[in-house]
Amino acid sequence: MAPLTRERILTTAVAMADRDGFEAVTLRRIAAELDVHVTSLYNHIATRDAITDGIVELLLDEARLPVTPVDWETWVRSFFVALGDLATKHSGAFVALQRRPVQGPRAAASFEVALAAFAEAGLSSADAYRAVKATALMALMVGLERGLSAQGPVPETAIDDLPVDGFPLFHGIQQIDDLEATWSFSLETLVAGLRGQIEASAPPARPTHRSPGADDRRA
Repeated sequence: MAPLTRERILTTAVAMADRDGFEAVTLRRIAAELDVHVTSLYNHIATRDAITDGIVELLLDEARLPVTPVDWETWVRSFFVALGDLATKHSGAFVALQRRPVQGPRAAASFEVALAAFAEAGLSSADAYRAVKATALMALMVGLERGLSAQGPVPETAIDDLPVDGFPLFHGIQQIDDLEATWSFSLETLVAGLRGQIEASAPPARPTHRSPGADDRRA
């Protein structure tokens, strides 16, 4: 039997979440899966929250997010795509990203890169944080839908149950079912909004002062 390690416990937790759903992941079930007593886990991971933090860490490691300096738009696009891929591959474990903020240097490394990128673009520390937060929220919401889509048809509003005269615009979008186009639209809207915030934060250009020329002297 392979030795019991933190990585082995977390890998088991990720597989269990993907197979049985995130809520099914408990210390006792992990111990049973590994054929050890639950107290054996405590030397490595003591609580359910620590399991969740570890799942987040493993998923972000797998995502291979930028951990060296990049510009803000590269980070946003990389993060958005990476989380979408994670949600498709790990639809159960992905829920952990919605339950706990990142903990520890491994999980936080790419977010430090993002904060630096937005600061370099001209945002204040507060607005850089808000830009990273907005990106994370959008990526998580799209990832949630990607994960649901990977498991089968995504539930939708029952438009046929709505009266046409009261909801004509709803009925007009009934045939729109291209989720990829919608997810792409979400990303481009996010990028455009962040670019607008960065441009708005730039200091106004200083007026140029022209030295008097010949034409001025003849006036």
